Amino acid sequence: MSFDEDEKKFKGRDSGERDSYNMDNGGKKPRNSGDDFFKDEDFELESYKDEEVESEGFRSKRIKEKRKKGKKFFRIIAVMLALVVVAAGVVFGYRYIKNRYFSEAEITEEEGISIPESLVLGQDINLVIACAGENLLEPEVSSIMFSSYYSSENKLISLCIPVKTLMDIPGIGAELVGKSVKVGGMDLLSLTLEKNLGMDMKIDYYILLDVYNVVNKLGGIDLELDEEITVKNYDDGSTFKLEKGKNPVDGTKAVNFLEYFSGNEKEVPIENVTKQKLLFDAIISKIAGESDEKLSDNLNLIKDFIDTDLSMEERSKIFSTFSKIEPGKNEVHALPILSTNELPEEGIVYVPDISRLAEIFKKEGTPPEEVAAVEETVNLTILNGAGTPGLAAKVSELLKSQVFESGKSKYNILKAENADNFNYDTTEILVYSGQSYVAEAANDIKNILEVGNITPGEGESANSDIIIVLGADYKAEAAEKAVSEEVEKIVKINILNGEGTAKLAFTVKGIIESYFNEDGKILEVVETKDADNWNYTQTKIIIFTSREGVNTLAQQLQERLGVGVIEYSDNNVDNVDISIILGSDYTNK
Repeated sequence: MSFDEDEKKFKGRDSGERDSYNMDNGGKKPRNSGDDFFKDEDFELESYKDEEVESEGFRSKRIKEKRKKGKKFFRIIAVMLALVVVAAGVVFGYRYIKNRYFSEAEITEEEGISIPESLVLGQDINLVIACAGENLLEPEVSSIMFSSYYSSENKLISLCIPVKTLMDIPGIGAELVGKSVKVGGMDLLSLTLEKNLGMDMKIDYYILLDVYNVVNKLGGIDLELDEEITVKNYDDGSTFKLEKGKNPVDGTKAVNFLEYFSGNEKEVPIENVTKQKLLFDAIISKIAGESDEKLSDNLNLIKDFIDTDLSMEERSKIFSTFSKIEPGKNEVHALPILSTNELPEEGIVYVPDISRLAEIFKKEGTPPEEVAAVEETVNLTILNGAGTPGLAAKVSELLKSQVFESGKSKYNILKAENADNFNYDTTEILVYSGQSYVAEAANDIKNILEVGNITPGEGESANSDIIIVLGADYKAEAAEKAVSEEVEKIVKINILNGEGTAKLAFTVKGIIESYFNEDGKILEVVETKDADNWNYTQTKIIIFTSREGVNTLAQQLQERLGVGVIEYSDNNVDNVDISIILGSDYTNK
């Protein structure tokens, strides 16, 4: 049937005619007109049950399963995203709430910048200041200063310390002082300086500056110099010039300036380490500003680039007070140096001399106290690294003869033997203790041997403070000559019995020799005999020579005997340094 024929049939159909279905008959239309376009048979689905329905149901099931898997995957992603959002909301929400509603309660002196009523620092303090690059977590320190402020005089005394100074770092041993900051922070540096400066001064506070960012955050500083200086740029190996007078300096120049005067440059005199204080003073001046408000603003700018145990109020007082100290009361000193050595890996290394520090850090009007010499025996190991037979033994004898003025031995030789090989060209003096007296001993040994490089020993040494490895540069003849000279320095004594008690002089000889020669021979009792008479009521200690150490020994003999007067005479008939005439005051004491 064509489409036109179908259209004709429908045109004759009553538009108001309604189709009715007998629902009791399975919903089939009761009429069975041949004129209908759709017949009831067209809607019968029974014939498709075995084929198409089952096929479509299988595909539908697979589609549903696939959709379920897809939905499950997207649900997991959605849950994860929701957790991230919630976590971020908690963190940032907490921070927002904390900063928005609780900032005034929690940010007190640690972060809040409040100007105290008085910016005068009214107390004496000891402060250690270090300057580094941009990393304050593992800082490469280029400047170390120890400063003491005396409030009654408004005076500041500062000591500039080369970062490659050999010191005894607690828990580490002999090492370069600058490395203490990287290992244990400013607390370890403070402990190291307290232990090694020998002044019995406790460090109250510390400041570690990220100089690069501090200077840049402040908009640069004005560095005033009394001479023109050419400074090395360690970033690219070039140089830059600073003129006499005021120089604008940014963070890069500031870092290079401190490094150049840190003591690492061989051609720069070590005394010039004090120029680092000029840059630090310029930073202090810029922080203090022209007003209290500017000080507050600047402290807020740089607070993230300072590691310190000072509160904000204490920082305000220190920077304000230090910026107003008169030039004449702003003293700066370089750490005195005993010796300088150059190592292949470390470059220049310094051995400090702390004997003058107590005098430097004195208050005005207080007379300087005499610094007592430290008389500590140093344990040595001597190794023959040159191969010359008996070399270690000869040097051992040489150093055994070294004594303090009190007669106490300077060195205790633990071992004198061959080294692991005989290929040492240069004598090495390896220091395994950072104690100042050990550093002095190392320098003393170098002077005695007239050769040797003083270097920090690697690792630990069981008992030795210093290990000496003798190289080919040391000649055995020098040791033999030195030993003979030292033998001549033994003080010769006569003891005379001027009281009459039997064997009195011989008894005193045993007492004196056992006491003074316990750690090494420093005196020799040449003769014991009777005096010209036994009527001496007062013991006499008569000095005949002006040799070094004789006067000191005479005083110690007087102290040991507990009696006696010291006299001087040129009538040296017995050819001795000292004669002791024992009187009745000795036996009656």
